[in-house]
Amino acid sequence: MLLGIFLFLVGAALGQRFTVVILVPATLVTLGLAIGLGIVRAQLPGTIALLTMAAIVCLQLGYLVGLGVRQMAQSRASRLRSGSFADSSRAQRPAH
Repeated sequence: MLLGIFLFLVGAALGQRFTVVILVPATLVTLGLAIGLGIVRAQLPGTIALLTMAAIVCLQLGYLVGLGVRQMAQSRASRLRSGSFADSSRAQRPAH
């Protein structure tokens, strides 16, 4: 479970910074890490396979969340740069 949380956070960080191409080496590293961890813990091959699949899924879900966060931040920044909030002060008329 700790590995899943860690890989989710790693995936989120990768999603905020890199394109989808980074998932190939990240998945290969995750594959080696999960298999190695399963062998060190002397788990059954079926358990190792489930651990590996869960680790890769956590990494990819984290990547998708990171992409969503990046997209929201970019859309907010573009709205602030366009001046949509600055134009609202012109709508008020001065008091006579």
